[in-house]
Amino acid sequence: MEERKQTAEVLPQWYGKMLSSPILLLLFVVAVFLASPLLLVYGALSPLFRR
Repeated sequence: MEERKQTAEVLPQWYGKMLSSPILLLLFVVAVFLASPLLLVYGALSPLFRR
């Protein structure tokens, strides 16, 4: 039990809130799935637009 309490203190507060709410967890997963391809395309194309 002591181990679990120590681990919970290490995690950020927003992370604990997100895990306790199914709606927030679903929104986080959707945001990650939407942001990943955008970041991939941006990372691939950004060198083309540098001077």
